[in-house]
Amino acid sequence: MAIIVKKFGGTSLGSIELIRNIARRIALEAGKGDSLVLVVSAMAKTTDELINLAYQISEHPSRRELDMLLTAGERISMSLLSLALQEEGYSSISFTGSQSGIITDERHGNARILNVNAFRIKEELDKGKIVIVAGFQGVSQSKEITTLGRGGSDTSAVALACYLQAKKCEIYTDVDGVYTADPKIVSNAKLLPAIDYSQMLALSYNGSKVIHPRAVEFAYKYSIPVEIKSSFTFAPGTMLIQEKSFKEENMEERHITAIAHKENLLSYIIPETEETIDLLKIWNWEIFKYLAIENQLELIIEEKYDKEIQYLLSQKEIPILKTENGIGYVTLVGLGINLDPSFLADTLKLCQPFHIKRIQHSDKTIEIMLPSSEVKDCVQILHSAFIGCEK
Repeated sequence: MAIIVKKFGGTSLGSIELIRNIARRIALEAGKGDSLVLVVSAMAKTTDELINLAYQISEHPSRRELDMLLTAGERISMSLLSLALQEEGYSSISFTGSQSGIITDERHGNARILNVNAFRIKEELDKGKIVIVAGFQGVSQSKEITTLGRGGSDTSAVALACYLQAKKCEIYTDVDGVYTADPKIVSNAKLLPAIDYSQMLALSYNGSKVIHPRAVEFAYKYSIPVEIKSSFTFAPGTMLIQEKSFKEENMEERHITAIAHKENLLSYIIPETEETIDLLKIWNWEIFKYLAIENQLELIIEEKYDKEIQYLLSQKEIPILKTENGIGYVTLVGLGINLDPSFLADTLKLCQPFHIKRIQHSDKTIEIMLPSSEVKDCVQILHSAFIGCEK
């Protein structure tokens, strides 16, 4: 009997009716004979509401206490979904991250998974139960409750799929899968039936929100089959696969697979000192991009982290040499595109109407830095030129 891990995000569980719909769909699948493990996020907006409560109490809340508070969101989701499944006539049980055996390091707010020992999940699956797990959370080796940071429920699901040797891990979201660009910006963006792990990782690193990069890293490292699909239709979506053999396509053919984007970013320029190096060792927030040059370090982060980072820098007495807000990025993703100057030439030509601040690349990307207000228009123009308008 195969094990399937299914992860449901907050938008999929945003109301009691949506939770009931998920339960009804799971009930239809439960009769097929597979063992099901369901990993859930907090209901839509719950985490933001809890964070707002914490900041009403304290300007700089303890990260430990934030973890204790935020893990309540997933516990609500898991319990409600378990109750909904029981109403559908199926035996189910819910577990917190710690009860599920997700062991992490000590870093509150952005903990890393060290090990998974989900023996309790296996025991309940053997009894024929559907198991619901609170994503985003775990427990440290010193028995402290921890959270895995943004997108942590994706990471929980893939980690459990690895431990349980699941047949597949399905990530359910509010879109049908991975598109060539955000369909909310490009109305005729194309759904990709499959994408290789490395290009999905590049998209995730550069702003794609359908799956968190840490989850893709896990899947890539341990060859976990992952499918991203709609929680509203359960229709086939996008499979993450190994890189295709060159025999499957024209040798050295290069093209843009998809376009990612990120808005509302902030740049900090700080001195590269021993104090800065020590600070980075304890850094808890995501850094979108960084650049070190001539004894200075530029950190590009999401604007929502501004207040806490300013506080941290002041506590460590690290001066801020320069800041700039309203930054955005548009990133072209495709195998080998960085090696072909014609892609750079076309990009420069197409981006002439915009106020380009910087263009850089990695092994699978061309990354364009520009004002956040110009991101959407830039995505639309580049998608039309490089990917086309056919559906």
